[in-house]
This record gives sequence, structure tokens and C-alpha cells, in this order.
Amino acid sequence: MTVTTFTVNKLTNNSQDDTNPQVSSYGDVIWEHKYSNSDIDLYYYDSITGETKYPATTGKNETNPQISGYGDAVYEYQYSTTDTDVYLYRYDTDTSTPIATSSHNETNPHISGSNVVYEYEFSSTDTDLKLYNMGSGVTTTIANSSKNELNPDIAGNYVAYEYDYSSTDTDLKLYNIANGTTTTIANSGHNEVNPDVSSTGDVVYEYEYSSTDTDIYMYDALTGTHDLATSGYDEVNPEIAGNFVTWQAWDGSDWEIYRYNKATNTTTQVTNNSVNDVNAQVSDQGYVVWEQDYSPTDTDVYLYDGGTTLSLANSGYDEINPQITGSNATWQAWDGTDWEVYSAQIF
Repeated sequence: MTVTTFTVNKLTNNSQDDTNPQVSSYGDVIWEHKYSNSDIDLYYYDSITGETKYPATTGKNETNPQISGYGDAVYEYQYSTTDTDVYLYRYDTDTSTPIATSSHNETNPHISGSNVVYEYEFSSTDTDLKLYNMGSGVTTTIANSSKNELNPDIAGNYVAYEYDYSSTDTDLKLYNIANGTTTTIANSGHNEVNPDVSSTGDVVYEYEYSSTDTDIYMYDALTGTHDLATSGYDEVNPEIAGNFVTWQAWDGSDWEIYRYNKATNTTTQVTNNSVNDVNAQVSDQGYVVWEQDYSPTDTDVYLYDGGTTLSLANSGYDEINPQITGSNATWQAWDGTDWEVYSAQIF
């Protein structure tokens, strides 16, 4: 049996808050650096060279970074208090350029490969979705009904998003970039929200069975829709990568973490304790990372490798917001004064 090991790297060590880290499959990390109370910048760790780069330091707030598997990143640029734009950072050229700069708010960008999806606020009651291709430089509107289309997620050639059918009924749609078609994948009359999509077009999401019972469902691109978790309690925050899905589930006393393996059609309860285990993230290699509330003042980060649970960070202070891609993880940690960013490579 292979024993999982990992190495931890402290990426920051300063007197400002470094938060919201995101990691690529190569171990590159981008995060928010609070330069001042009115100026949030973005810093970037290059895992190949070991150097820190500075993609966004304009004096404006640059926030909500998202990184692709290859290391390119997108983020929000607060041009004014009423106008947020979207920028793209290219790893190969170490440059940042605007890709959405209308007088409307463009927010919530996500990136996969050469494609970027983001929200376009056509009006205060009508948000659309646009897709930008890095290779061609072309922007395409992929959802522009008179309803709100929100919360997009992208992987490979697929974009999953919420469609506000009514004030009490949110549906889900799936856009295929390769052929330009849109499919409704969830429209039961209940709220279906928080979609996460894989590169093969599978989508996991929350299904609000009742006001006290949210379940996890999966739209399988080949076989259709089926449930993954329907205990009678709340199951929330699903994430998918490759054949693996994770979520957190209330057991009547506290939150626990689960992992589903599509290849074997098996579900594993990853945690079973008397503290809250939340905010799980999964990689296509089956690794799961999450936060464990060890005490009211001490949250730790744990890793599940498919058979064993390992502690990634347990300093006695809070370690939160874990992210994982492939075999690389990142999180932010309180050092007693401010937040710092760490990464780990898993072997």
C-alpha cells in the first residue's frame, strides 16, 4: 500500500492579510493581498521558479481570483464603486489585460483552459452570462434571457449555471461550448442551485427538497439525473472533479464530509466525529481537503487520500479556505497577527 506524504511551503510572511488562495494543477497559487484598507492586490507564486509575481497592483481593488489548471488567472477589477470589470492574467507573458470593461458590472469570472465565463449585469434585475476565448479574443453571449442567469461554473467545454425561473424556483442549465447548445438539466419546481461541473459535462448541485432538507443530485451527461445524498438532513456544498464528488452533510449534531466515486458508484463517509467538518474540495485524483472546527478558536485543514486522513495544518490558530487541484493544495492560516498563505504538494 502506497503511503501518502506531502511537503508544505509557506508562501507569504508579512504584516498584511493574504487570503483567498487558488491553486493550479502545477502548484501555482494566486491570492488576495491587502495592501491597505482601500487597496487589495493580487500576488502569484510561480511553483517552477519559486518566485512571487504581482499580477495586479494598480491602486484599485483586484479581487476574486480564479486560476486555470495551466496557471492563467482571471479576477475582478473595481474600476469604480458602480463598475466592476474582468481582467485576465497570462502566465506565459506575465501580463494582465482587461477582457470585459463595459459600463455595466462584469463579475464572478471563472476560467478553464482558454475560456473565461463571467456574469454581465444588463440591469439590476437581469444578469446575463458571457464567454471570452483567450485564443480568438472573441466574446460570446451564452445566456441573455430576461431572467437572471447566475453563478456559472466552467470545466472543459461545459458551463453550468443557475436560471431564475421565478422568485421561488431556480433551475439549472448546461451550455456546450463546442456546439453552442444549451440544455436544461434541472427544472423540478424546487430550487436547484450551486452547480459544479466536470470536464465531461457531469454536474453536481443542491436540490432543495424542503426548507429543512437540501439534497445532492448529479446530472450525468451519459445516463441522466440521479441523487447522491438524500438523508432527510441537509447535504450542501457539492464539488466535482473527474470521477469524484464531495459534499458536507448534517448528521443531526454536526457536519461531516462525504466522497462519491463515479467509477465505482460508491460513497464513502470521510469524517465521523463530534465537530464540524466543512468546506470540502476535491481533485480529479480523488484527494479531498476540508476545514475541521477543532475548537471555536482553532480550525484545521485535513486531507483524505482515498483511504487515510492526514492533517495538513493544525497550528493552534485558524487554517481555513482550503483549495485543491490535482495533487496540489493551498489554504490561508492565521499567525496570531494576520493571514498568511501556504501550499502543499501531495505525493
